Amino acid sequence: MTLTRALRRISGAVTTTGLLLGLLTLTAPAASAATGSDAAALATANVGRTAGACASTPTHNSLGGDQFEHSCAGGYSDGPEYWCADFVLWVWRNSGFHTGGLDAAAASFQTYGQTHGTLHTSAGYTPQPGDAVVYGSTRDAEIHHVGIVTAVNADGSVSTVNGDWNGDPNAATMADFAVSSKVVPITIPADQKAVGSVPSTVDPAHGYVIKGYTTPSASAPANPYNPGAVCGSGYSVIDTHDLGQAAVYLLYSGATGRNCVVTLAAKPAGAVPMNATLDVQGGTSASNPGSFTYYAGPVSASAAGSCVRWGGAYQDTSWTSDWTHCG
Repeated sequence: MTLTRALRRISGAVTTTGLLLGLLTLTAPAASAATGSDAAALATANVGRTAGACASTPTHNSLGGDQFEHSCAGGYSDGPEYWCADFVLWVWRNSGFHTGGLDAAAASFQTYGQTHGTLHTSAGYTPQPGDAVVYGSTRDAEIHHVGIVTAVNADGSVSTVNGDWNGDPNAATMADFAVSSKVVPITIPADQKAVGSVPSTVDPAHGYVIKGYTTPSASAPANPYNPGAVCGSGYSVIDTHDLGQAAVYLLYSGATGRNCVVTLAAKPAGAVPMNATLDVQGGTSASNPGSFTYYAGPVSASAAGSCVRWGGAYQDTSWTSDWTHCG
């Protein structure tokens, strides 16, 4: 198993060192009662899939999107990027969890746990489905990879699913590795899951050691709305983008051929400037700027067979996609 290139996630820097492992979970702020099992099921549904439409073997994610967060485009690089954190962030967001503060760096998951006081260092912590697995190096203080726990098995072993894994070991660039890697399941033996252990299934030659675990933060207030409820019956989320304190969602209805965009606040605390935008290439445009507490939108348009450009804004943060989701 060749892993070193897949685990360079803190800033895209090259490293060939061993890793430390930690676990992180996240509580949904929404009233839709998302659970760790939801996240585990969504992660498992994408085993074997690649970065998306940009990959050497193109695939769509299980929700129909053409990438995981920014695995192919729109992230910290101009093209395909190391996408392990993109994968876990995509899973959590689409499972209904609050993801404010997380980004394409695996280190952001550890920072999230530290910020919310949820980072465990006890060897006695038992990981749970939905936890994030954070790997750091035995030779430096960096975090290089993040995966997600999908099951704690009867024999005590821990099943995980990892994005951006087993790419081309001879890849010359980040993009080359990203387009050759995929979503892979790995099981950590029961006697190797505790803090300080060395999981042999992750490649002991590099000295991978479990560092710590984290549990959910319950600090985020509830947003009583979710994208499907706002856009209406028949719509499914096909893409998302993090705005820090909010997220913008792109949904599609196969029955009507319409797209819908909504921007939802992660921590509603009063009316603030927000917006949701949707443009259909060669067709209509829609937006919903204003001062809102919970969400901006929905804005919708017929887009069957067409590319769309979608985006949103929350306070001073705004984002707009390229033309995407064509056809």
